[in-house]
Amino acid sequence: MKIGRYLNPAGQEQLGVILGPPNDYRVLNLHAASAARGDSDMPATMDDFIDRGYAALDLAYKVIAWAEQRYDPEWFTQEAAVPWLIPVKVKTCFAAGRNFGKHKAETVEYWQKQAANFHNEIPMGFIKLSRTIVATRTEVPRPQESSWFDYEVEPVAVIGSDAVRISEQDALKAVFGYTVFNDLSARDIQRKEMANQSILVGKNLPKFGPLGPWILTADEVPDPSVLELKLTVNGSVRQNGLCNDMINSFPQLIASWSSMGLSRGDVIAGGTPEGVAIGRANPEDFYLKPGDVVEAEISQIGVLETRII
Repeated sequence: MKIGRYLNPAGQEQLGVILGPPNDYRVLNLHAASAARGDSDMPATMDDFIDRGYAALDLAYKVIAWAEQRYDPEWFTQEAAVPWLIPVKVKTCFAAGRNFGKHKAETVEYWQKQAANFHNEIPMGFIKLSRTIVATRTEVPRPQESSWFDYEVEPVAVIGSDAVRISEQDALKAVFGYTVFNDLSARDIQRKEMANQSILVGKNLPKFGPLGPWILTADEVPDPSVLELKLTVNGSVRQNGLCNDMINSFPQLIASWSSMGLSRGDVIAGGTPEGVAIGRANPEDFYLKPGDVVEAEISQIGVLETRII
């Protein structure tokens, strides 16, 4: 199920389910359809939906089947007209760094000049502040502090239940679903920070965390390693990759970072494939600039669009 959050004209959160082929997506208002069906227990928010677990999923699938048979145009909206919110209210975004083999290879020589030797004994990671997270179709200003403005398409696991020191074997049981992330980065700031063996400002300037457009529930993703990633800038392909190139898999990332305690609303960003601007021979030709349209895509989920201003 592809499910997301948006606002109705009254400013209330609605849950929408995406139906149809990608070139003709329709969004079913779950609340409107379930009310017409006579259901009174459809969760009102995404947080409630996640907390209800399989019971909410089962009810939603029944409402979807019922609504598609009876098709009332008032329950459906064309996807392009939907004012999407971020798909989940993010508590903490844990982001993996250098976690795709080919991406690590394309940047390792550069970063080794700036920092200590790399290793894979534990996942490399950093925190994206929740205040940076923005929805699809958000306009993001190129930061005045940086001219090395880079993109990174990433797969994200949305945590749906508490997980403390969970095993790799059980890690995916804590995942509600998956979505798309664009880990925007100010590389010139990041370079200076990594010389001090830290990452903070270069990853956390305003609106540096586009996330969405919606969540693909975990029941449709038994193996997240098959997820296919792509990123384009103004229609030109910059990144392509598969999650089977992840050095630390989602079960490994979740198990490792669950030592800190994970909870519903946390998200785990799994890293990015090769093709980022800083990994190019002529990176200045690839850094983002005002007017660029960035589309970060996971083919099984959807397209996260960001406009640079």
